[in-house]
Amino acid sequence: SASADELREEMNKNARSILHRIRWFDNIEDMGCLHVIGTERHESRRIDNQLRGRSGRQGDNGSSRFFVSLEDDLMKMFAGETTMKLLSRLGMKEGDAIEHPWLSKNVERAQKKVEERNFQIRKNILEYDEVMEHQRQRFYGLRQRILEGRQVKELIFEYIEDVVDDAIEEYLDDDYAATCAADYAREQLDCSILPERLKGKDADEMDIAIRRLAKEDVTANIIMTIGEYMPMEGSEVSIDFDSAGLHRWAKNRFGIDIDTGELREGGADQRREVQAMLEEAAFAKIDAEPLDKIPSFADPRYGAEKLSEWVKGKFTKEIDPDQIMKYDADDELRVRDLIIETARELYEKREAEFPADFIMQRVMMLARQDPTGAFETLGKWARDRFGMELTPEEIKTTPPAKIRERIIEASRNAMEDDDLSVMVEKAMATSSDDELDELLTQRYGEGITERMRYLDENEREPAIRARVETLSRPELVQFEQMVLIETLDTSWKDHLYSMDQLRDTIGFRAIAQTDPKIEYKREGQRMFKGMMREIREKVTGYIFRARIAAPPPRPMPQAPRQAPTQQAPRPQQQRPQGQGFATGNIVGSSIVGPGFSGGQMLEPPKPKPTPAPKAAPESDPTNESDESSS
Repeated sequence: SASADELREEMNKNARSILHRIRWFDNIEDMGCLHVIGTERHESRRIDNQLRGRSGRQGDNGSSRFFVSLEDDLMKMFAGETTMKLLSRLGMKEGDAIEHPWLSKNVERAQKKVEERNFQIRKNILEYDEVMEHQRQRFYGLRQRILEGRQVKELIFEYIEDVVDDAIEEYLDDDYAATCAADYAREQLDCSILPERLKGKDADEMDIAIRRLAKEDVTANIIMTIGEYMPMEGSEVSIDFDSAGLHRWAKNRFGIDIDTGELREGGADQRREVQAMLEEAAFAKIDAEPLDKIPSFADPRYGAEKLSEWVKGKFTKEIDPDQIMKYDADDELRVRDLIIETARELYEKREAEFPADFIMQRVMMLARQDPTGAFETLGKWARDRFGMELTPEEIKTTPPAKIRERIIEASRNAMEDDDLSVMVEKAMATSSDDELDELLTQRYGEGITERMRYLDENEREPAIRARVETLSRPELVQFEQMVLIETLDTSWKDHLYSMDQLRDTIGFRAIAQTDPKIEYKREGQRMFKGMMREIREKVTGYIFRARIAAPPPRPMPQAPRQAPTQQAPRPQQQRPQGQGFATGNIVGSSIVGPGFSGGQMLEPPKPKPTPAPKAAPESDPTNESDESSS
């Protein structure tokens, strides 16, 4: 650093400042310290105190002075037009200064009120965001678990058990048939009937009860609606009588025409006459309405039949309704165990067949471009995966169905031998990451991920289990991850939009003398549970119904037309493989099923470009220019 004499000499050379010739100050404190001038007061005292602190850093002396205008935002908030008028009456003019300790205290009190208001705003926002924070933690924790492949199979069976419990609770409920009958009556007869009044009745009794209750309901509706068009006796004036509205309602509701000319006064006699006319038309319509589905609601097997239909639609396998009723009537048997065992058998079957379907579809696709390479790929995959020996000559001479059956049999044998659990135990027994990486590389040709090297001891075991499962059954794990992630993301985006709408309108609940915050928490929890229930329904349906399908065949590239010239045509550029197909996550296959548009997951290797011919007898200049422009 330069000395004081060197600084003065340098300043003299530049001759831009001569103040140092008057007096030289050794430090800022000798100069009089730093003085901070504030042109207004901030609404937060913390900001003003930080500005004051600039004047005296590290214990140096300093001073500050603030100038406040009554037109500042802070003063307008607590000293508005009333204060301005009062000061004007006292003779104050624009530009006059007011200095008093009371003014500083009033400003501080105003700042304190603003800070309290801002604190309440932040607190209110946090209370509303607390609901979403709990939902985000649960949702993204589940999503991260799926991305890491941790216990994906167990998660799917948790969803299966939940949807089975919900279905059993709905279809085997004692009031289910009566509820369906009440809904059917409402659709057919446009009436409201309580399910309890139909419970335990046979077909004839239920039919009679529905028509009787429908007549009672329509009678009450007619009496109430007539009062909106025809005034009761003792009404002040008769101008409230709406004959045109009554005519339209009777025409639209019951299909009868009422002569409004005879209903000019709307007295009690005319009211009873209109009521009798409408009741007669309504009763005739109720008696004539066929109720063909009533016998099915009265059937004791109705709930079991509906549950059987649900199982077939969900798991693609039907269970006999009589078997469901047998399990439901026996205290030692549970319908839940019957359905879940059926789902487990179907899942094991799919687990054995999925790798075979996957590799066969991929090989068939690759064989269109390079048959020899496709057969070698199938042989290597079977050898690495199940220890099967399939030579290209054997594959070439064996029907695809036979090869598929052999792969499925090898897959079942691996599942029966529990190769996955054995490999997990070996992986758990390793003492270091390098040893684990070497073990997995020898068995699957791929080791651990870089992230696994930095896990804690508590996280290492689930990560190893997930990694072994992913490498042992990659096709099905990847398919399940795709189904789960796509379903989760779509449902979560819809849920966020619904929560935003709820947040914008929840304040109106205060009109009903309820706390909007409590109502927001209650409604948010209900909506989140509904979203998770919807996710379970979609995922369990996709897992069993989606299938692998071959991609549509690509059109063969047309050879360029030969023109009568000696110029060699340019080689036609081939389109990169994979374009024109939807993308996804399953290697070399398409997923087809409800909710899937189908898509190819990993593109097959690109074919070698077709070499250009050495020469051609003739060429068309027009065709050449078109090809080059394309």
